[in-house]
Amino acid sequence: MMKCLIVDDEPFCGELLAHMLRDHFECKTVTSGKEAWEIIELNWRNGKPFDLICCDLTMPHLSGHGLIRKIRAMEGTIPESEPFPTKILVVSGGTSPWEAGKTLLEDVADGYIAKPCNPKELFELLLQNGLIEPDEI
Repeated sequence: MMKCLIVDDEPFCGELLAHMLRDHFECKTVTSGKEAWEIIELNWRNGKPFDLICCDLTMPHLSGHGLIRKIRAMEGTIPESEPFPTKILVVSGGTSPWEAGKTLLEDVADGYIAKPCNPKELFELLLQNGLIEPDEI
């Protein structure tokens, strides 16, 4: 089963998203960018990167923007012939369209969905990113 890390400083939002994804992913939830980075880096070093990271943008200590930049910088150490192995979806509520666009373009996020998460939109993003098959929607 594929692995997903959900990063949201609102525990209820993280658990709700994990509930939506549990049939397709082994989900782990954390409540800070700093905690997420520690887990991501450890998994990366052990050769077990996450398949999907769902990340809020507005968090204390390490924002979603900062976390995504760190992930992509780490993945940039892969030989150029390989794509980024982790798909990153921004899941955020208080983010302006400008901030969402900035994240998608500059931070190399693979998609954006506004809170509260609409399951249909979420699964369409997963399908577009090759994480599920059409018959799994």
